[in-house]
Amino acid sequence: MSDVVEFEHTPDGFTVRTGHPLLGDIHADYTKVSPDRRLGTARVLLVSAALDCFCGTLNAALLARDVHYRRIVGTGRAEKTERDGVSWVTRVSIDVRVDVDEADVETLEHCLKIVKGCMITRSLMEGIQVDIHAERA
Repeated sequence: MSDVVEFEHTPDGFTVRTGHPLLGDIHADYTKVSPDRRLGTARVLLVSAALDCFCGTLNAALLARDVHYRRIVGTGRAEKTERDGVSWVTRVSIDVRVDVDEADVETLEHCLKIVKGCMITRSLMEGIQVDIHAERA
């Protein structure tokens, strides 16, 4: 299976046409942001993809076991390095917290033991370090 995303870059910004019914198009308008604040959008999208995928996988594991959590909240970051004028991401770290009732803590802990990653984080792990920390909120 392949997802097709169209990306258009102009001097005034960019548009990502995801073709996805939930996401729609993503627009970045450079005319509203100074040049020094435009950097890092790709890293933000990369971390967002890792968080969305991991939280979605954890969601599926919880719902399959009838755990009706209140929310899953995640934060993440991408570390980069630069050498000879070329930069790349060296590590992605995500931290996820799940808000569940006391009655569901044992099932949550079971899910956290079996959900070690997701399609995106496993793919990233093939080339860079990925750190995942998940716990009850």
